Amino acid sequence: MSTEFKYIAKQYFKNFLIVALGLTFAATLIDFIEHVGHLQGANRKFLYFYYIYCDYLVFIYPIALVFGAIITFFNLLWRNHLVAFLSFGYRKSRLIKPFFAVFIVVYTLIVALSFTKFAYYGDSARALIENRQLFKSLDNIFFKYNNNFVFAKKMDVVNKEFSDVTLYTTKNNRLVELSHFKKAKFKNKKWIAIDIEKKIIQYSKGKPEGYKVEHIDRETILKGYYPKVVRLLYEGKRMSIKDAIRALKLLKEQGIDNSKVKSALYTKVIMPLFAPILIIIIFAMLPIHRRFVSRAKYLLLTMGTTLVIWTLLYSVNMLTINGTIPADLGQPLVIFVLFIISLLVWKKKAESF
Repeated sequence: MSTEFKYIAKQYFKNFLIVALGLTFAATLIDFIEHVGHLQGANRKFLYFYYIYCDYLVFIYPIALVFGAIITFFNLLWRNHLVAFLSFGYRKSRLIKPFFAVFIVVYTLIVALSFTKFAYYGDSARALIENRQLFKSLDNIFFKYNNNFVFAKKMDVVNKEFSDVTLYTTKNNRLVELSHFKKAKFKNKKWIAIDIEKKIIQYSKGKPEGYKVEHIDRETILKGYYPKVVRLLYEGKRMSIKDAIRALKLLKEQGIDNSKVKSALYTKVIMPLFAPILIIIIFAMLPIHRRFVSRAKYLLLTMGTTLVIWTLLYSVNMLTINGTIPADLGQPLVIFVLFIISLLVWKKKAESF
């Protein structure tokens, strides 16, 4: 690892941390002041501050990566380090590598955390305010299962139990069977129903003529319906990447629209990629000497553009969640367009150095 790589990476990472932790603390403090009156006890207040801080950090870190790069670029320019590097024969393509390295480390860490309970810290904070368990029970839920439909009086997410469930089995667009059971327990990635009463509807010439009753002690049902995934799909709240992948697989198998889940997943995985793209564009257009740039104009233009694109990506995400535009034509398309623009700008501006 070369000396200039270590120097630039260190400066960039330091600036990123200052911006990320500072912006996150400011947002958390405002939120904490607003909700502290709903929290009783020092422990609950501390936990709320910690949970909401982590939640805001995930929200803010992509823009902090760009702001940190802008500050680092400005320092290199204003201290004449950039012109010195270029005078010694370093090309911009070499000087931008430390920024990519820091981004990859930070991005990988946040994505890895998004596979864990870390992704639910925002929900944990709201649970503290509402003085309830993180995953509360659901009442009177109705959902599709293969060619069947399920109605459950209650689902206990914590204990992974369904209570008082009726399974409606259809064939050729007509009801052929009703299965009712008092309880089902989730074990080994599947639900085990016990004490099942089945009513098999008998048809004659296309018309129902009574039913036959069967009793079964135990049966496996609802394969792939993880309790947490059911709860998240039903309530429409945030989810970890692991649960989002499970939900996508489940919805695809059931032939149900998965745009909301895709939008949530793209926000975690695709949206942060605008950071290295903007870093490429800003660095490519950066002059080699400070006399060619105004400090105020530089900061206003670069940070303002970053905020506009960041807002645009979240606005597009809301449109995909609402079904206004397809999820695959939302954030991924915007990122792809920005990537093409960055390549054109880099080829035109940066390759001349």
